[in-house]
Amino acid sequence: MRRPGWMLAGAVVLSLLPVTVSGCGITCACAATADPNWTPQPITAKQAAFYAAKVAGRASGTIDDPSMSAVPISGPNGRDFYQATAADFVALVDSTSGSVVEVVLEDQLPNDAIVSASASDARTAAEAFMQRAGNLEGLSESAQVVRRAGVAAYEVQWNPAEKDATTFVVWVNPSSGSVFAFIDLRMQLGLTAPIVGRDRATELAIAALGVPGETVTSAELVIDFTTGSQSSVWQVRFVSRTVRVDAVTGETTIVKS
Repeated sequence: MRRPGWMLAGAVVLSLLPVTVSGCGITCACAATADPNWTPQPITAKQAAFYAAKVAGRASGTIDDPSMSAVPISGPNGRDFYQATAADFVALVDSTSGSVVEVVLEDQLPNDAIVSASASDARTAAEAFMQRAGNLEGLSESAQVVRRAGVAAYEVQWNPAEKDATTFVVWVNPSSGSVFAFIDLRMQLGLTAPIVGRDRATELAIAALGVPGETVTSAELVIDFTTGSQSSVWQVRFVSRTVRVDAVTGETTIVKS
């Protein structure tokens, strides 16, 4: 992940050794050693929101006045993160390094199984996104269509050539050709991108409820980590009750309102 040029990559202590003078030249023997007491400084909520908007390609505002908000949360494995949000947008930002480890663009999630874009189109869209998200040097790329819960999506992965471990994943809507999710897997957080869109989740909720004429009042994507791992669920609300639709698997659960 690219870091802003002004952020410290580490702290160094210079140990000055004896200086010798020879003719017109001065030789200084210096040894650079890492400060064992240095730790990364936590970023602020405004910085997290600014970084998330930058990676997602959204209007970011300024670092002192970002275009979206962020709140601290206990994320995967109990680590401290910020969750940055805006309309139809959510991102997860590491609170220490400022790394944006997940982005979800809700309004771009697939709602059907139509595949109009080619694998080449998907790779092009994913590569354009990654220009803002991470360094792909030395990584090999692959793209495949994933079908689940009545929807389809392109999963574009980047892997190191020397080992079987995925580094980055970008998900692309095969109907529109637009990126809808990004995950940085280098921190091994077990993140899983939602794949089911709002319209498809609503269809699944109506079918699960099985009550003719029941009115849908709202559908909200909720991403949380209260169990220590990621949960991505559509809360589809009806007049009498709520249906939870898993945005990864499409599984439904009826909850009394």
